Amino acid sequence: MAKSSFGIESLRKKSRARKSCSKLKCRTILLASFFAPAILTYFLLIRVSPLFRPTPLLFLSSQKGVDENFLSQLEGWLVGQQTNGKEDHSTPVSSIGTTNSSTPFTSRTSTPEILAPPVIGNKSKTWSHWPAVAYEEVDHALVYKGDTFISRMRESLLGPSSALDNTNTNDKTQTLLEEFLEVYGNRPDKINKCGILINHALALFFAVKQLKPTLVVESGVNAGQSTYFIRKASPDTKIWAVDPLEVPICDQGVRWVDPNEKTTYFVGDKFIDLNQFDWKQLSANGTIDVDSTLFFIDDHKEALSRIRKLSKAGAKHVIIEDNYKVGEGASFQDKRGYTPKQIFLHPERKIDAKWLFENMKTYAEFPPLVPPIMAKKAPFQRKPAGGFMVWQDKNEDIVAPILRPDLLDDDNKTFYDVAAKLELNPDMTDFYSYKQFMNYNQICYLELM
Repeated sequence: MAKSSFGIESLRKKSRARKSCSKLKCRTILLASFFAPAILTYFLLIRVSPLFRPTPLLFLSSQKGVDENFLSQLEGWLVGQQTNGKEDHSTPVSSIGTTNSSTPFTSRTSTPEILAPPVIGNKSKTWSHWPAVAYEEVDHALVYKGDTFISRMRESLLGPSSALDNTNTNDKTQTLLEEFLEVYGNRPDKINKCGILINHALALFFAVKQLKPTLVVESGVNAGQSTYFIRKASPDTKIWAVDPLEVPICDQGVRWVDPNEKTTYFVGDKFIDLNQFDWKQLSANGTIDVDSTLFFIDDHKEALSRIRKLSKAGAKHVIIEDNYKVGEGASFQDKRGYTPKQIFLHPERKIDAKWLFENMKTYAEFPPLVPPIMAKKAPFQRKPAGGFMVWQDKNEDIVAPILRPDLLDDDNKTFYDVAAKLELNPDMTDFYSYKQFMNYNQICYLELM
């Protein structure tokens, strides 16, 4: 009996041990199932793909009551985990940089590396620390052709303005960018709700300075802001201001009218559509020098028809102000797919794309002043019509910006100086500052054959 009892007791102990082991396994499985998603998330977000890194920050920043210092520390930790304390330039820094109004960016790489000229490959162009690739052929989101003055825009803007001309007599040591900021600060319409802002105004100002046209034909005047920038860039240039309306749209009040006698207005009852001018005849009879005329098109009409007309007349220099991407546009005409950027990529515009590419000598898109990441704190979403950059942009279809405040201390200081001079918030948390810096629509320059 004792032996039998002992055997039974032994079986009982084994049974209890098996139950205990089973409970331990269950606990292990439960713990594993609890921590596995966190571990997997950790590796996905931090160890595997830097592209996922902003995701938790986006989620947390959207929640009420989350402290900004905590978010900043969290992002700093994420960067540290990603790089293990080392610089990592394999991922476009423009997509992950951060800033705040009290602490400028810290340079993440050497100045010469970032400021190196674009690398020209086999029908392609790339920029240091910028994800976009421009192609010298159609069927791409970003296209270029040949070399233009735009490729030297940074050097020209940060150099003395007197190097381009002698129109700036106030200060020979003033840079061209400083001259522009002075002009921009004195613009007649500080809001310019439906007109050009910093990026496009700078592009137009710079183009007029570089090309020195004898005449600028401005198709689309509205409040007169672009007329103002053209005149300030060149006091001696003739301007033909063309617009069907006598007064501006968007409740912008009274149009700025250039007092210079070299400006002629074709507005209201005197309006003549750009395609209705006989440019060949005007060139033949000496009224205009078509070779030295710049056509600035900002009228939201079908751009390609205007380019074809000008090409037949022998025009050389054209700027398309609203160069919308495919599917974007502020008007029905904009969305039809006839801006250069739309034509080059639109699946139904291949014949037009071929004609346009073959009939222009050069093509380039002007860069924005700063990258979209500078608007990281701006609480504004992308507009369906386009025309604005947001910090989440992948930057694969726009050219590298003029300044890199996300990477370079000197550029960051310049950016803050620009914001201070124009009384704008560099964080862009207010819509006015955001609109000023982030309004950008791939404004482009074409040199026709």
